[in-house]
Amino acid sequence: MRAIRRFTVRTVLPEPIAALGTLASNLRWSWHPPTRNLFASLDAARWASTRNDPVALLGSLTPEELDALAADADFVARVRAAAADLDAYLTEPRWYQGLAADAAAGQLPGAIAYFSPEFGIAAVLPQYSGGLGILAGDHL
Repeated sequence: MRAIRRFTVRTVLPEPIAALGTLASNLRWSWHPPTRNLFASLDAARWASTRNDPVALLGSLTPEELDALAADADFVARVRAAAADLDAYLTEPRWYQGLAADAAAGQLPGAIAYFSPEFGIAAVLPQYSGGLGILAGDHL
């Protein structure tokens, strides 16, 4: 039987740590050790039991545990620092944008594309089947 409708239940995070939701939903966590370490610091055993999946980890926390984290000034500061770092990563020019003058002069391509039917980014995102997917994820 086909599902009539699908929906996703997301954990409601207290305001002081609400940025955890943004950090968990941006795939940068999969290759950014400081962000992975932030999630692992919540509960190392639970992080391992969720196969290092930040969305599953947040979903496994009780409202009381979330409230305790939101009351922990040190943890809140770490979440805010990680969120600020992600924001800078998303908004600051990267190396290729810095080469705009060379691109305008026709010395660089206007864009680079990498086509692969699969990307091996993280084990919790099983949309790959083998070596080429891992290579594509590494390039990504």
